[in-house]
Amino acid sequence: MHAVTIREAKTRLNELINAAARGEQVVLMRRSKHVATIVPISAQDVEVSTHLSDDQADRLWQGIAAERKRKTAMTFRSAAAAVRALKSEAPLRKRARV
Repeated sequence: MHAVTIREAKTRLNELINAAARGEQVVLMRRSKHVATIVPISAQDVEVSTHLSDDQADRLWQGIAAERKRKTAMTFRSAAAAVRALKSEAPLRKRARV
């Protein structure tokens, strides 16, 4: 574990990021107080936030309403696949397998 001041971190940021990538934890300090950490992460740690435009959200709600009316459901293998389907211009299918 490294403990560095914020001022020092500004000048050594690349080095500290590389240390975190190697698995080390870096603690940032303001005066003598610990205020933040730079920690290693993996792809599983990163939460992908997918935002829909208003048009895409409208398409989603229209698709859900149509499903309820037909008593069917769209299914997707992943959240990313669902977002790709909503972002495409093609109409949502009755049973989307993306």
